[in-house]
Amino acid sequence: MLVSSEMAQSIVEETEKVIKRNVNFMNSEAQIIASIDQARIGDFHEGAQEVLRTKQKVMITEDDPVRGVKAGVNLPVYLKDQIVGVIGITGSETEVLQLGEVIQKMTEILVKEAYLDQQLELEQQARKSFIDEWVAGNWQDDKLFAARGWMMEINVYLPRIVLVFDLLQFSEVVYDHLKHHQGDVRGELEIQRTRKAILDTIIRYFGPQKEAIAVSTGSSKYTVLLPVNPEKSLEEQKERIRFDVARILRYISNQHGFEAACGAGRYLEGLSGISRSFREADRAVSFAKTAEPRLKFYDEMGLESFISEISRETREDFIERMLRLNRNANQEQLLETLRVFFTCNQSINEAANQLFIHKNTLQYRLKKIKEWTGYDPRVLEDAVLLYVAMTMHAFGDLNEASWYG
Repeated sequence: MLVSSEMAQSIVEETEKVIKRNVNFMNSEAQIIASIDQARIGDFHEGAQEVLRTKQKVMITEDDPVRGVKAGVNLPVYLKDQIVGVIGITGSETEVLQLGEVIQKMTEILVKEAYLDQQLELEQQARKSFIDEWVAGNWQDDKLFAARGWMMEINVYLPRIVLVFDLLQFSEVVYDHLKHHQGDVRGELEIQRTRKAILDTIIRYFGPQKEAIAVSTGSSKYTVLLPVNPEKSLEEQKERIRFDVARILRYISNQHGFEAACGAGRYLEGLSGISRSFREADRAVSFAKTAEPRLKFYDEMGLESFISEISRETREDFIERMLRLNRNANQEQLLETLRVFFTCNQSINEAANQLFIHKNTLQYRLKKIKEWTGYDPRVLEDAVLLYVAMTMHAFGDLNEASWYG
């Protein structure tokens, strides 16, 4: 392991707080890479060179003719029986010799902790990279991919579905937070800590299912590969997912102040089934943002499941031809009336009650909609066209109140 200058400087500063002496850290080439005396960084250290050669501590006194080295003790720093650096403490022999072994052990503990943190981070990065490849369908050899999974204790053949969590208005909250810190790096660190805490929450709630995998994807999203039992009924599985997701969303809201949504893909067999399930979950979570509760199962979606495949230009053209919103000054009333009317399955009485208007008023509005658009929402063929246009309109602006539930 190579001890970075940043890690070494942290070790030096922590050590200095304890012993109140100047401390240096030298690398395996006897170069000072960290020091309380910043002017010495980059200098060659002959005492460290001797430590590296003999693998023993070296005491330098004021009488020793060692170029560029102050009096003090220099000790080897070991990690897994290998010298990874040299720690030097400036001072007289009587001052520093007793401290030497204690500081040596303290430094080795700090290096070991840093090494373990580094290894854990590398493992997490490798795991995330593997999951990213899996959900993207970006691999070529199934056997090799499965073998890589086994090395990380991931069984790629276990039946799973994909869930995608998304934090609502995350970008706006982060922007306001960072603006408050006025560029201070602590603001960014707080955001990263929050994102990790949310990921830990998701992992914890799915913890009893040991094969569940969760990773952060993008700034506001989290992907979960959740094991399922194909022998259980679909409704049983959904009920458990609803329960766990509701707890997670509630916890995120209460503890971190973020509203969140979740989309769930289907169970699809084979390695490539995960990438398809991920695309379904990612599509579903877009609609879950305005649903209540904030969970959408892809297999329960209707037109929404494929509207995103239609180009924006085509959608906008269809919406304008059907709804003619740009020609209607009272478009909010038109949209709300149609939303409630379709939600109530075209029942005049039920829709009028929900809109808090008389049924004659509703009949008048529906008549005006026919005049505005050329389509009568009371006629099945026309209603289908208006319904599709409404769905497209809602999809195009998911951050505002949506008409579907």
